[in-house]
Amino acid sequence: MRIIETERIYLREFNSEDVAFLYRLNQDEDVMQYTGDAPFKNMKEAETFVANYDYEKYQMGRWAVCSNKQGEFLGWCGLKYHPDKDFVEVGYRFFKKHWNKGYATEATKACINYGFNVLRVQEIFAFANSLNIASCKVAEKAGMELLDEIIHEGNLTKQYKINNTTIQVKEISASETYPIRHEILRKGKSIESCYFNGDNLTSTFHIGLFYFGKLVAVATFLENKNSNFKDKIQFQLRGMAVLHQFQGKKLGNVLLREAERKIKTRNATLLWCNARERAKGFYTRNGFDVIGKPFDITEIGLHYCMYKIIEKEVHRFF
Repeated sequence: MRIIETERIYLREFNSEDVAFLYRLNQDEDVMQYTGDAPFKNMKEAETFVANYDYEKYQMGRWAVCSNKQGEFLGWCGLKYHPDKDFVEVGYRFFKKHWNKGYATEATKACINYGFNVLRVQEIFAFANSLNIASCKVAEKAGMELLDEIIHEGNLTKQYKINNTTIQVKEISASETYPIRHEILRKGKSIESCYFNGDNLTSTFHIGLFYFGKLVAVATFLENKNSNFKDKIQFQLRGMAVLHQFQGKKLGNVLLREAERKIKTRNATLLWCNARERAKGFYTRNGFDVIGKPFDITEIGLHYCMYKIIEKEVHRFF
């Protein structure tokens, strides 16, 4: 299945037919010179790598880059999520015979576009060994800004970054959430019904998502213990709402990611919510589990208590 397609290339998930290509690619000393990676020891190691590659967990990864004309395997390019430091990085690697043909820049631009417009990533980084002039030029041609020169994986490295200018997520006041809460969650009721207990506590925070400068989605996070859990610091998600015309665009996922980042800084280990029946699938897709039996909230309907453990993970691949 093609994940991304441009004028000359398409990107897809790795498959068993790519094992030999990946093994050969990693045996080329010129290709590997600035990567800091060790080549595969043998074909079996490459085969295991492909068989165990996980695209599902973060809906992204390194993808095979193939030519549109003949389907030739040119190399790979893609997005990598670093959960331990909570950022997304774009990277690439191509067979030497395909260097200086613009494929790396074309693929990198396509991956950035996919990250911003499909995955709704807010910012993407790139790291290039300072001696690798060609790799630095790819980042710059892809529109990335040089942030700094740092020591990365033991080498002097140029750090690049590009921001998603279509989406901005930031903390907002409680009162700014009310119009969207009213439209989506309290339609037909008084605006006063949009005020939740705890909205103005100093420990509570509210997040708004702005799409081209317009506030289109909100969510509130209240430090509140649920007796179902023993965690010392818990946050309850309340009032998540996305305007109708912006639903189905994964904007709720962006709100959750930003909230989890903030919750981690407050040493919380659990996020829970009372999810409406129609929202159960959304929370499940975002790593939440159900605890207990469904229950009814007067005038609103059936709900599930759902929760997610907030902890740092270690997940490594190319």
